[in-house]
Amino acid sequence: MEYAGSSGIVANMPEFIAAKAKADKKHAFWQRWHTALTEENIGIDKKGSFYTKEEPVLVVMHGGGFLTPDRIQQAYDEGLLNHSAKYREEEFAALLEGKLLDGTSFPLYRLEEVQAGISSLPHQFGVVMPYKTAQDTMSGYHQKKEFLENPLVIARAAGIFDQLEAFYEKAKHSNGNLGNYHPFAGRDASTPQGRLLFLNNSCNGLFGNLNLDYYGRFVGVVAPEAHR
Repeated sequence: MEYAGSSGIVANMPEFIAAKAKADKKHAFWQRWHTALTEENIGIDKKGSFYTKEEPVLVVMHGGGFLTPDRIQQAYDEGLLNHSAKYREEEFAALLEGKLLDGTSFPLYRLEEVQAGISSLPHQFGVVMPYKTAQDTMSGYHQKKEFLENPLVIARAAGIFDQLEAFYEKAKHSNGNLGNYHPFAGRDASTPQGRLLFLNNSCNGLFGNLNLDYYGRFVGVVAPEAHR
């Protein structure tokens, strides 16, 4: 964040997937895994703002949300829950209103809106989906069709579907497998919690099941024209 400065960004998951789709396989982006500035937060939609009242939801937050350096340190100090940051109820309630407690606001979209196609999404936005939908997706390797149509992949790669197929073709194993991993099976969402996403350098693909106290390797983007 310090490197990127006020005119730059730290790359979120859709931006990083798009960059890798365009980059040669010899590029540094393909030589190491990276952390994206995208977090996955689970909790209860108590007002039914997006789906059924009191239904658990997953909010895939691109471009920065709760997990600032200070908030991550706070989560460490308080103790991680399921290797994730434990949020306060008011934090998650504000998130579902498209706000952070510091006053930052951002657009939120239902999964169905993203599946239908939304262009020109901003750097910071969220995708809300029923938690059960995410839980029901397979965590592991996928062939092309099931990868591109996976609801969790769609939420994680929102807005760059024209580049997602190109990314798949570069990232896949020789047998066609590409990974999409998550930690949601059997996890209770009644206590709000979240962690960051990672993008592997190989066919292991998209990782959401690495602990919040794992290592980090982010990409800062300084030039404003590169944000596109």
